[in-house]
Amino acid sequence: MARNRVRRPGQLQRNLRFSLPLKTRAELTLSSPRAIPRWESNPFATERKKEEIERLKEALSYVDTTLRAETFRSASELVSEAGEIAERRELTKDKGGQPIATASITSAKLVIEPAPSVTLRADVPPFKSFLLGKILQGMKAKDEDLVAKGKLADGEQLRFNFEERNGSVSRVVVENYREKSRLNEILNTVSWTFSRMLEK
Repeated sequence: MARNRVRRPGQLQRNLRFSLPLKTRAELTLSSPRAIPRWESNPFATERKKEEIERLKEALSYVDTTLRAETFRSASELVSEAGEIAERRELTKDKGGQPIATASITSAKLVIEPAPSVTLRADVPPFKSFLLGKILQGMKAKDEDLVAKGKLADGEQLRFNFEERNGSVSRVVVENYREKSRLNEILNTVSWTFSRMLEK
């Protein structure tokens, strides 16, 4: 006596597929949910992506703010040759007073520009006599002495210059300040000097 065999759904499906033409079987296989890749969510990877996005947003915000403030400066002046983004500091009149200048700082260069609302005549003391003649020139002389003694490579000594527009200081540039203590001394002296000039 013949026994009726009960076939499970999976067996029926496999038998049906193999009874179909090859092309049709391929189409069914590709249309199967198991043929579609499933991407497992990785909470750690997602968190890293979020952190990267936040860092990029901060960088873009900084660049946007800087470029808006520096309308008349090229982008190459804001980034050093090594790709270093300049740190920006606001200099105020004495301590906690009105903003009088902005300093752009990289490891090798310092650029100081008076605030747009401030007019500083280059011939007003103590700009040339103290800031340029005593502080910066004194640092330069010490470096040149080190070069002469072979303790500092030629070309690494401090250099400085200033630019003026219609008789007013538009920019002070200091290169190779080399030491953090020197940088702080220059910034403090510039802040003091500009404050005294505004009192004249």
